[in-house]
Amino acid sequence: MKQGIGLCGFTIGGLIASHSWAAKFIQITPRQALGPFFPDDGDEVETIRETPDTRIPIAQANDQDLTFINGRQGTAKGKIIRLRGRVLDAKTGNPVPDTLIIMWSANASGRYNHKGDDGMDTFPHPITGEIIHRAHDEHFQYWGKAITNQQGHYWFTTIVPGFYPIDQKAGLYRPSHLHFKIMPPNTPQLVTQLYFRGKQIPNNDLNQELLPKDVVVRDAQLTQEELESVIVDYVPDTTGELPNGLIGHYDFIVPR
Repeated sequence: MKQGIGLCGFTIGGLIASHSWAAKFIQITPRQALGPFFPDDGDEVETIRETPDTRIPIAQANDQDLTFINGRQGTAKGKIIRLRGRVLDAKTGNPVPDTLIIMWSANASGRYNHKGDDGMDTFPHPITGEIIHRAHDEHFQYWGKAITNQQGHYWFTTIVPGFYPIDQKAGLYRPSHLHFKIMPPNTPQLVTQLYFRGKQIPNNDLNQELLPKDVVVRDAQLTQEELESVIVDYVPDTTGELPNGLIGHYDFIVPR
């Protein structure tokens, strides 16, 4: 009798868990544009290749800590953050191990290490009027890769990228953001972008103002719910793991 109840309880519990997952995680991570500055071989202004094997695409040649470059002295400018989370199957909620994640972004002044980012060297801050110099940072890695473990976990350490102008006359700027290409095994890749929120995020108020009218957000036709799902809240690290840094958490929910 107890065995029967136990089996029944397990089955019902499994159904409840399944329904609970479906209700909570119905939102697959929205797709967004790749953008023009993905680090393909030959597109970089300065070659950064921590793995010297040139058979490996340059986008996959660097590790997941973008705050310094192996073999160089010095660290990247900007507010340091650590983003961590998991890659999860949208249907089951199970972790997706061995997922390759490529992340890339502008540096703290809003400049990419890409030949296509060749204009607007300076621009006035839209609120303060301060002149911002979009300069190359020789200590920033600009892109890196992570591979999820058996529990689906990943992490990146980087800096908060700067916002930058798209069309100053029209008042269009891209808010601070991180680009991602997520490649689960035997599954189509997911390309998306994540945005920032937090009291200690540089230009936080401006970023929140820019987000709803961002060209990428609008082109992707994100609903308010979808937009909210790709904004990451960052808080001060209280563990001593990342002194003076900020911690954010994001789970990528991928279709399978």
